[in-house]
Amino acid sequence: MTYQHPRSKRLAVVLNLKRREEKEALQRWGDIEQRLTAEKDKRTQLDTYAQEYRRQITSPADQSVAAGQIHNSLEFIGQIETALAQQDNQLKELEALSQRARDAYLEVHHKADAMESMIDKLEEEHKLSISRAEQREADEWANRRR
Repeated sequence: MTYQHPRSKRLAVVLNLKRREEKEALQRWGDIEQRLTAEKDKRTQLDTYAQEYRRQITSPADQSVAAGQIHNSLEFIGQIETALAQQDNQLKELEALSQRARDAYLEVHHKADAMESMIDKLEEEHKLSISRAEQREADEWANRRR
């Protein structure tokens, strides 16, 4: 957009910088959200593994299950549960990071929108001022012709 008011022209440069900053903040937030989704998927997969091993131990089978096999399965379930706890911590950290990135994006977005609104208002006032000046000039010419 081409601005006429001198102050609008100066603020347009700042607005462009804010919009660029807004785009970068949105990209950061999106990247974190993608990581969060991937980590949630990993957690779901780990939980599925643990459930599967539990089911193998507890479900009746046609064959008897060796004590060593049960012990190994229980040990593996313990490892999975440790990994699940670590995954939960990582998810909490990513969720907090995502919230901060979202807040940062919204802050920049609102500032850019407010600046754009201010520039639009300046432009409207400038156009109105020019229109009034032109009307005054036209009235003066009309009065001089009489």
